[in-house]
Amino acid sequence: MEDSSEHLRRAIDDELKSLEKSARALKLRRNALAPIACLPPETIAIIFSFLSLPRDYVRMLTGYEEDSLAWLRVSHVCHRWREIALNHPRFWSHVDFNTLTLAGVTEVLSRSKMAPLELEANLSCVHWEHARIATFREQLVAHVSHTSRLSITAKSDDLQPTVNQLVSPAPSLEWLSLIVDDRDLQRLGMPARASIPPNLFDSSAPRLSHLQLDHCDIDWKSPLLKGLRILDLHTLSPHTRPGLEEWLDAMGQMPKLEKLIVHFATPVAPTVETTIPESARVLTHPSLAQLHIAASASDCAFALAYLNLPALASLRIDVISELPGGRDVRALIPYFSRNAHGPQDVEPLQSMIICGGPSLTEIVLWTEPDADIEVRNPMTLISAILSARAIFTISGICWGFRTGAEIIDTTLAALPLGSLNSLTAQNSSHFPDTLWLGHAPRWPSLERVRLVDNPATTSFTEMLTKDAPRDGPLLPSLTKISLFNSFFTDDEYHLLDMLIGRVEQGVPLQTMDLRACATTTRVVRLFSEIVVDVRGPELLFLPTTRWPTLSNWNRDMALLFQGDLDEYDDGDVDSEVFSDEVWFHNDENEDDDEDEDEDGYEFDAVW
Repeated sequence: MEDSSEHLRRAIDDELKSLEKSARALKLRRNALAPIACLPPETIAIIFSFLSLPRDYVRMLTGYEEDSLAWLRVSHVCHRWREIALNHPRFWSHVDFNTLTLAGVTEVLSRSKMAPLELEANLSCVHWEHARIATFREQLVAHVSHTSRLSITAKSDDLQPTVNQLVSPAPSLEWLSLIVDDRDLQRLGMPARASIPPNLFDSSAPRLSHLQLDHCDIDWKSPLLKGLRILDLHTLSPHTRPGLEEWLDAMGQMPKLEKLIVHFATPVAPTVETTIPESARVLTHPSLAQLHIAASASDCAFALAYLNLPALASLRIDVISELPGGRDVRALIPYFSRNAHGPQDVEPLQSMIICGGPSLTEIVLWTEPDADIEVRNPMTLISAILSARAIFTISGICWGFRTGAEIIDTTLAALPLGSLNSLTAQNSSHFPDTLWLGHAPRWPSLERVRLVDNPATTSFTEMLTKDAPRDGPLLPSLTKISLFNSFFTDDEYHLLDMLIGRVEQGVPLQTMDLRACATTTRVVRLFSEIVVDVRGPELLFLPTTRWPTLSNWNRDMALLFQGDLDEYDDGDVDSEVFSDEVWFHNDENEDDDEDEDEDGYEFDAVW
């Protein structure tokens, strides 16, 4: 009997060991098929966090806004992922008061606990009733102590009372954007602006590094400015624009500042005449790497004259000329050229786009070779200007016909362009032959040229058909020409003469790109007898009305980035997470045409 019991016990033990072995094998197989199941919740939470990148990055990478609650999709995969998503406070830290209802805001804030918050509200794009605005202010005041990013866009009458209530310290605040958007007053020509109170955040926001103010006046001695790395100021009141000493003092109090954008926010020049007043004080700023100034030409020259920027790596100047003949712009050009390239630059200026017109001039410069070649449409213009070393745009409604060409001529003469590798020219019919002939000897390294539209092609071709100077042919390194938006009639014979002339001078072209031109196989065959590589149109050419330029970039971008985001809809979402009726705000009375461009502008793609 004992032997039987012992035998049965051993059999049971063997069976249990076999089952355990099978279970371990099954678990290993399951983990091999789904290795993510082995990851701890903390690691999975980090992976999920990539679904809620800051909107600035998403917009820059994709060109579209990203739904701040898009990461909720992962909560519908399995129970484990759902628990991780719902119980991780950082996932609930972004609160868009326009997307969520007040019930949704309350639920999200409760789940966020004490995680650093990103609060966003646009009080001007929907019909916010007084009770809703009051509730928003209460929530803002209650949570400002652990808010890291705050963005408010509103009419001046709504924004001013809101900022007046923010009197408690903001120890976690790193990013602040306050924008006045009051189209009703702007249409009437009335000032629409707010003022930053001296006691905002009790003058205590020690981590604030990014400040954006649009139509919001601020005291230039405010302690909020001192620790900034990025300062973006748009359109200050005339009486709050700083004087010269106040401007230099404020810049000196921001030693960490790396990026400065000032649109009509610099000191006002004492006169629009060309003479810059002398001053014994020139401020050297050690860290400013990016500078964008927009104002009158005299104001820009006045602001730059007293700054030394040894770390500057990106400069953009957009100015309005107020004097006939562009005399105020001529006073600005030395300061632009001084800051467009300097000893801090590792590479020389190698790429350039120039655009001329009766009242508009644009110059874009890069230190990378062939950077201008990347610009083909408004989207590629975005990435190109982000990497530009210097940008200079000037508009002058009081200019004469040749003023733009004279400004271009003076600017090019002031820039170090001895290493220029590639060039794009548009509307060069406004540039006389003397301009091209005067600068071509300074461009011995120029290899590639793009000519946009017929006038550009004609003007540049006429320069190349001139007899070679005694010291050698012009542009000896030029091997490739690309033509865009050109229609060949009699121009083909001028081009043919130019190509033959380059062969006779010993500097023949190697490549001619006609893929974006209205031409025929006969023309391509004719050019192919002289040029080794002629690339004719591959598809039917559809001419465009406009090449992408900086003058219409802002308006293009407004259209590219506008549009309603698709609401997220999933039938498996239960009331614990959210419901469209409870969480998401849907204003049926919202004006569908609110964001329509006032000028009735229609986007037309380049290709």
